[in-house]
Amino acid sequence: MADTLRHPGPAEGPRLMLAPTRVERRRITLEAGVPLDRAIAQALAGADSAWISLDDAQGDLRFVLPDRARDGLHGAWYSAPRDLPGATIHRAGIVWGRREGRAFGHCHGSWGKTMGHLLLDASILSKPAKAQALVFPDARFEGEDDSETAFTLFKPRIRGTVAEPEAALLRLAPHVELAEGLGEALDRLGWDGARLAGLGSLNTAHFADGSVLDSHATEFLIFPGRIDRARIAVNLDIVGMGGMRGQGELASTGNRICVTAELILTRL
Repeated sequence: MADTLRHPGPAEGPRLMLAPTRVERRRITLEAGVPLDRAIAQALAGADSAWISLDDAQGDLRFVLPDRARDGLHGAWYSAPRDLPGATIHRAGIVWGRREGRAFGHCHGSWGKTMGHLLLDASILSKPAKAQALVFPDARFEGEDDSETAFTLFKPRIRGTVAEPEAALLRLAPHVELAEGLGEALDRLGWDGARLAGLGSLNTAHFADGSVLDSHATEFLIFPGRIDRARIAVNLDIVGMGGMRGQGELASTGNRICVTAELILTRL
């Protein structure tokens, strides 16, 4: 089995971060012929925090896969960039926030016969594409230096007080069991259930059917679905080192966060 991932810094920060918010649903059009991050910024018209779902789009893509770190510092890293011209994006999810004073997106998805981490500043659509966006006026993901992992990571920050939140931005830290973290988030919010979306990484994935994606580092994209306190069932698409793939419902245990998970809960 894959070895337990070790990060360079101590696990001192909060293991679960939540930011409740209202939510605005938009249908946006992403422009062709420009880098995808610019197309998203233009389509969102100034909104600086969102979750974007993109399906059935075409373009010239650049992406990376998860890999072992070779710098003697990080617990995991990325492969060399791979180019896939004229590809179909079957499904992608984008966490949109702020990093180093500018808009920034973190994207996982599937395209062609593989999946991975899409480099939005180096990927260009060949024709305009429709996308669904959940925009968050009271919270946002903010890129911050993370001493535990030595990465700059999105973390949710509250921007205003919300009496009746419709959604919550959630970040889970390394080594947290995914299902346990989601259950604790529901408890903190006082919700019986929620719709779940988002992306992140696991240090090996165990599925409900008994299969295992045995990879030191992975990257996943969740299939949107419902969770509740009685049953935290997470369905996802996941890629490991070298492009090994897995898909389906995760087991209730054995799925610890690798570097981070950036998740969206919307109230039922």
